[in-house]
Amino acid sequence: MNEEDYEKARQQLQINMAQKQSVQLQYNEAKRTLDEVDKTKEGEDLFELVGQILIKKDKKSVVDELKEKIDILEYRLKALNKAVEENTAQLQEIQKELEKKK
Repeated sequence: MNEEDYEKARQQLQINMAQKQSVQLQYNEAKRTLDEVDKTKEGEDLFELVGQILIKKDKKSVVDELKEKIDILEYRLKALNKAVEENTAQLQEIQKELEKKK
């Protein structure tokens, strides 16, 4: 292992951290949206923004779509957390090996 490997691992960690942050924001937004939808009464109008128009939807379909989106985002977050942990461990291992060579 050399400094080039260290730099590649560092860059990959930065990429994974940025992706994780983006997915976390999407997840938080979806959870907040679901909380707001849950507060609505049955029969109240709900609308979804699709492109540049609003489409009227029933509460059940909105809730189902949001739950599915949250499930997908949770899965992606778990995968990214694992990748970040692996990148961090790899980076630490390379750093130790480089220090031994000095």
